[in-house]
Amino acid sequence: MRRLALVAALLILPGAPARAQVEVVSPGPERAAVVVYRDRPVNTAELLERSGQPWERLDREGLALIVETRTVDLPAGEAVIRFRGVATGIAPQTAVLDGLPARVVERNTDFDLLSPGSLIERSVGEVVRVVRTNPATGERVEKAAVLRAGPAGTVLEIDGRLEALDCSGLTERIVFDRVPEGLGDQPVLSVRTRAGTGGRHTVTLAYLATGLQWSADYVARVSPDGETLDLAGWITLANFGGTGFPAAPVQVVAGNLNRDDDTAPVEPVEVRRSPACWPLDTTTGSDEIGAVVVTGRRTAVGAVAGAPAAWAAEETDVGEIVVTGSRIVRLGELGDYKIYTLPEPTDVLARQTKQVQFIERENVRFSRVYSAGVEVGNDADPVIPRLLLRLRNEEGDGLGLPLPGGGVTLMETAGGRSLFAGQARFEDKGIGLPVELSFGEAMGLTVAQETVEDEVIERRDWRDLHRATVEVVVRNDKSAPAALEIVPMEWSLGDFRIIRSDRRHVVTDGGYPAWRLTVPACGEQTLRYTIQYED
Repeated sequence: MRRLALVAALLILPGAPARAQVEVVSPGPERAAVVVYRDRPVNTAELLERSGQPWERLDREGLALIVETRTVDLPAGEAVIRFRGVATGIAPQTAVLDGLPARVVERNTDFDLLSPGSLIERSVGEVVRVVRTNPATGERVEKAAVLRAGPAGTVLEIDGRLEALDCSGLTERIVFDRVPEGLGDQPVLSVRTRAGTGGRHTVTLAYLATGLQWSADYVARVSPDGETLDLAGWITLANFGGTGFPAAPVQVVAGNLNRDDDTAPVEPVEVRRSPACWPLDTTTGSDEIGAVVVTGRRTAVGAVAGAPAAWAAEETDVGEIVVTGSRIVRLGELGDYKIYTLPEPTDVLARQTKQVQFIERENVRFSRVYSAGVEVGNDADPVIPRLLLRLRNEEGDGLGLPLPGGGVTLMETAGGRSLFAGQARFEDKGIGLPVELSFGEAMGLTVAQETVEDEVIERRDWRDLHRATVEVVVRNDKSAPAALEIVPMEWSLGDFRIIRSDRRHVVTDGGYPAWRLTVPACGEQTLRYTIQYED
């Protein structure tokens, strides 16, 4: 008898009602903080130019830490919490959830893209409306239908009969009254939890995401006396993702951050619609997005009207450039990196760039010098020297703060007006390091050279050891004296050595040798030297 009861119990268990799993939705964060990193200096002009190219995937580049604060109603027992509104470029494996007094059993990231194909796939068995228009008469007929199969060959049940979409000879479209759950243009992070007791809790959700970048640019204004300059630095924030962060505390981190390929965003799963009605699926078939229409308040803008939302974000230029400079950012330390905190919360909106001033220094001392590289055997054409501005990143010279690498625009005063005088770039510079900026070719200075001798003094397995003598003549057509450096371009080759020269050479702050000459106005200077090098 007991055995019979046990068998009966086993037979009943499979059909017993399962305990329902509660689902909780967090529609979005109450607030979010953004920390933007970079692994190399970014050229702002190139970045903005790339943003206008539809094939560029800037939403997959860059790296930021997003820290969200949310309020969650945690139910007792087992539940699924869905976090909507996370960044489109979220790297789900990096997500960390704090403040939830429950055991996290499982974590998933869903990104099923809203498209004509996914609408049909998720609506099989649902009632939709079919609108048919006679192209000859313009007569329009709308009927209720049950979607029976799709998206690879859409089958509808209309008035008890099965029909294939686009096979009636009329212009047809399907109208959906709602978007099925789980479809959209934004990823959703979900966690399955087990909690002993329920309650309302404030939680912190932190994760890495792509699509955000930052760059640094400077404007150097030379004073009328030519002795000092004023330096202003600007941070450009660029958000190429589809998620905006309004009124967010923002920080940017300078330094060559090491990262690997694991920090990759989740890719949307896209289902395409494939007509399967002859001859549409052979010669004239097309996945016509316009054949599907969604009505109702949950429709994603641009998701079906012309292009999926993910495509629209990918093909859209940066929509807005905002400039603000009322206050200066704060500098701090983050291990071996430098972190800059914007002075107040700011809107980091989707597909927007924003510029914020972060450096303002007046009366920075600098030196102006012209430099020309001379190479053995390159005697055909005179060399045009380049203008160099040199600064020392020290407090006594008016700087003395970490300088993130970027572009510099030089402005000089002429006739009482500020005029553009060139652009340069430099890498990250710490306190105490020299900054050398090259601003284009000099006017009125020419360097002519003659290779007097170049002989091989020793044969080696891979390279020969040379000894060469070069004579250099520098001419100055300016109305004022000019300081100029002559740099032997062989200095970076093996076994380089200066054997003799008629002037004493120096080692520059950049670590390379040079001869410094002061050429009088409308005059010239001559330099002769002998070097040894491997080539």
